[in-house]
Amino acid sequence: MILLSIGTRIRLLVICLTALVTLLFAGIGWIILLDAEDALHDAYFVAAAKGVAEGGSPGLLPAGVSAHPDAAFLRSKMNLRDIPTEPGTYEIFANDDLTQSLLVRGLSDRLRLWFILGYEREYRLWIGSGVAAGSPRFVLADLSTQEVSEGATDSAIHKLIFLSAGLFLVALGVSELITRWTLKPLRRLTGLVVREDAATTGARFHADFPKDEIGQLAAALDDYRSRLEEMLSRERRFLSDCSHELRTPIATLTTALDILGTPAGNGTNQVQVRERLRRSAHRMERLVRTFLLLARDKTPTVDPEAIDVGELVQGVADEIRALNPRSSLVISLVCPSPIMVRINSEALSILCHNLIGNAYLHAGDGRLEIAARRHDQSTSIVFTDDGPGLPENPSSYARGGNGIGLTLVERVCKACGWSFLKGSSSEGGARLEIIIPA
Repeated sequence: MILLSIGTRIRLLVICLTALVTLLFAGIGWIILLDAEDALHDAYFVAAAKGVAEGGSPGLLPAGVSAHPDAAFLRSKMNLRDIPTEPGTYEIFANDDLTQSLLVRGLSDRLRLWFILGYEREYRLWIGSGVAAGSPRFVLADLSTQEVSEGATDSAIHKLIFLSAGLFLVALGVSELITRWTLKPLRRLTGLVVREDAATTGARFHADFPKDEIGQLAAALDDYRSRLEEMLSRERRFLSDCSHELRTPIATLTTALDILGTPAGNGTNQVQVRERLRRSAHRMERLVRTFLLLARDKTPTVDPEAIDVGELVQGVADEIRALNPRSSLVISLVCPSPIMVRINSEALSILCHNLIGNAYLHAGDGRLEIAARRHDQSTSIVFTDDGPGLPENPSSYARGGNGIGLTLVERVCKACGWSFLKGSSSEGGARLEIIIPA
């Protein structure tokens, strides 16, 4: 398949349109010339035929014109089967040896003559009315021997050909002008898109164009660019959140390795340290797997067995407490009875790590209350602290690389089909709620 540029397509379209108009113009002009020529022939022939019928001498007739008292000669001379009888002028065409002929009565006969029969010899037949007895009533003229208007007709045909050729050349120039004028705003838009400063300063293209097709294209590019920038920003935040989430098991690994490298690490706590190393390694593996699923916009798989929500939250709180020994944050867990649910436990662990870790960063020496409750159609986990509350921009949690924003929490909840609600507590702090459908 041949792919043509827009400029080439416009040029071809204009040239083809002009060629079509030129052909129509030439065809119509040709038909007009033929009609004019026929009118001249008829006028000349009818005047001569009337002169013969009014008593003119047949010997003075021009060459190729013959007069007859009846129509028998048409059948014998030209083998004409359809012989007219009404007074008037008629067109007759015959082949070169006059063995076949055709009386043209309408458009169907003319089309048949042009495209099927192809007879070249043209005749005019005049039938008079009220002719005196003994006078010739039928006059036949062989137009191939007449030169009534051949010179003028040929000159007009030559002029028509030259005019058509000139019109075609003009079309070539016009097509180039139309192409440049049409593509000018598109080329301008292309220049704006490829310019380096337009790609870095956040410029918008549609403001420089009218609300036409090019303006719509520029607006579409602006919309695509905005969505692309938002996607890149979201991915950057996601990578930042992922890197922070991996800091906890890495810090646990580092601490455990430091303990193993000291004399105290050779005592009875060596088994506990190794168990901590194993848990951290497994956690890192599950985190990476979960992040890959989120990056592919896939739903994390559900664990084969139900987990105890309260036990999982308490385990995360204890793990983060071990990493923040100097903090005086008081964490209280309210879970009246075991809550067993089948979910992706690593996803819930990620959420608890994020939200409890943020409380250590922002609540300071205050209090964090975690309430897990089962409802008829869902399970809720509410995190309430007495800190400064949520900032206007949630991404400010991640400033300085020490905390994490709520973007990852929202993304994990969306991927799992859970709900995440943000608000303020009665004490002015943050109130964050995770709702897990039954």
